[in-house]
Amino acid sequence: MTMKGKDKESAAKQAKDRVMVAERAHKDAAKKADAAEEVAKQAKTALKKAKKEFKLANKTARQARGTADEARAAYDKAAKRATKAETKLGNARKKAASKQKEKPAPVKEAAEKPAAKVKAAAPHKLTARKKKKAPKSRPKAAAASAAEESTVAEDSFVLGESGAELQ
Repeated sequence: MTMKGKDKESAAKQAKDRVMVAERAHKDAAKKADAAEEVAKQAKTALKKAKKEFKLANKTARQARGTADEARAAYDKAAKRATKAETKLGNARKKAASKQKEKPAPVKEAAEKPAAKVKAAAPHKLTARKKKKAPKSRPKAAAASAAEESTVAEDSFVLGESGAELQ
């Protein structure tokens, strides 16, 4: 019977050991479950935050695309305006250059003739002055530049006259 008693005791001891091991395992499992739950909460929070950030980034990107489209359209308009303005400016320069080529040539001829013929110069100058055409109506800027050119031409012409009288 003692053997049976010892067997019972050892069986009871083994059962207690198993219970203790099971309790420890249960505690460890509970700790791990709590930790996993905490990690799951953090993951959910991070996911929500990431979703919010994604939505915000998406919204910002949409706005940036809209702004970029508007900027492109404005740039295209400005480029067209600039091209138009450059064309007008080029045409105006060509026109001014062709008018300058026409105007100085008669002034030079008139200035050379009095130097060559002193006596016949005075009547020739009077006829040259009478033959001048009336100025055409022009925009203010062109009229102002034309007025400056004519005063410069007259000044040089007057100098030629005074030089002719001295000789």
